[in-house]
Amino acid sequence: MTDEQENRQQNVPNTVRPPTSGGFKPGYDPRRWMKGRGKKSPTMKEAEKIFGELIWDILSEEIENPVTHEKVDRFRAMLRSMTTSRQSADRQAILDRILGKVTDKMELTGKDGEPLNPKVDNNGFERAISSLADALREIIPAKGNGENSKVDTSE
Repeated sequence: MTDEQENRQQNVPNTVRPPTSGGFKPGYDPRRWMKGRGKKSPTMKEAEKIFGELIWDILSEEIENPVTHEKVDRFRAMLRSMTTSRQSADRQAILDRILGKVTDKMELTGKDGEPLNPKVDNNGFERAISSLADALREIIPAKGNGENSKVDTSE
């Protein structure tokens, strides 16, 4: 770095940032895309179309039930096996898709809607603070004239 660059950097206050190449300006910047996520590329659209057709081909393929010899498509067979399965997760997945997932609610109030009043054990709090202070005294070299003196780290 040259002397001129160092002098220029020393004179710049910390709140002002030099412009970065390619960065956006604060506020309105015509280069910023404000309409949300970018549109899908044509290759991404094509890949989604191929994937959707592949899944549809697999799920619409007819298979024969080995017990009843009934011909049914894979999708109906999959739904039938999920609804009659012993696995509760299968039934739960179907219900979640049909009825929507149930939201978990957290109660942030006390009994009968009262505000939470946490009980603080003053003795435990004092012991914790004392232990923390003892640990800090061991770590930080300090000057003092007694047990209750303040830590002086001005060396």
